[in-house]
Amino acid sequence: MENREQSLQAIWKALLKGQRFFIAGHLNPDGDSLGCTLAVTSLLERLGKTVYAYAAPAIGNDLKFLPGLSKVHVGVLPDKYDFDTVLLLECSDRKRGGELDAILNSAQTLINIDHHLVSESYGDLNHIDSGASSTAEIIFQLFEESQEPICLPTPDEATCLYTGLVTDTGRFVHSNTTAEALRVASALVALGADVDTINQVIYFTKSYIELKLLGRALEKMEMRFDNKYSQIILTKRDFEAFGATPAQTQGIVSQPTMIPGVEVSALIKEEPDKISVNLRSRNGVDVSKIAQLFGGGGHARASGFKVTDQTVTEVAERLAEVVQNVVKDIA
Repeated sequence: MENREQSLQAIWKALLKGQRFFIAGHLNPDGDSLGCTLAVTSLLERLGKTVYAYAAPAIGNDLKFLPGLSKVHVGVLPDKYDFDTVLLLECSDRKRGGELDAILNSAQTLINIDHHLVSESYGDLNHIDSGASSTAEIIFQLFEESQEPICLPTPDEATCLYTGLVTDTGRFVHSNTTAEALRVASALVALGADVDTINQVIYFTKSYIELKLLGRALEKMEMRFDNKYSQIILTKRDFEAFGATPAQTQGIVSQPTMIPGVEVSALIKEEPDKISVNLRSRNGVDVSKIAQLFGGGGHARASGFKVTDQTVTEVAERLAEVVQNVVKDIA
């Protein structure tokens, strides 16, 4: 705990010292990555700093309600790199944020904040806490580190951080829902987080296309290995049939885990330039270890990976072989 507190203190001092910031989260930003980017951007601007907030495309419709989103440069990198401080959020390695090497190398100080179990200490300053529920939890602790009332999250910042926390804990049902996560959630609500809007937009709003795609996915669901493994393959044709995109598959991979006996659920998507795979588990399977075998990663119960040199069928067959070895001895 002491080392973690020391690293937060060092990062807070670096934030106070820096004047020109570049902030980014990981590719295909989720609620945690984007929420933290927005909250930190807002705080630094309130402190009089100049901030270039970046997000790699594309941002899902379910996150477009987040306050301050207009300040984020989506898919547009700066023309010149005159930043003294670069902050990467929820990026387990330097490449997770995209092609940012030139920017990372130009910075006087590179700060890395992450909560993944497998994460590289590539920054000049690193705060990696695999026990944290989310990067949002860590960012709130960073806000607290200032010990200045002015630096406590505003209602908009609290909304962004709560979004990160609630999405990474799966609405507080995943095993990473710790006492600290609930403490931070309570504090964010007290600070004005718009919980009702978050719940309505993220969890209770689906477009016609998204619901049709969910129906197609459930029709294509396959059960294997004594019903311990559920696999869904969505091809380019499936997306074209409804005018849908791979970004509109939020929540599909978790559906099969409601079936008693399912240990691992996989959603395999054929995208224009890659095959992407989302993994979920229930009970004792650490799917981050499965994802790592394919060059990916994530959390014990929620992970993923991408493959560019194989067909969707090849990826599905290889993944099934790995999962079979993992679940075969589970009663």
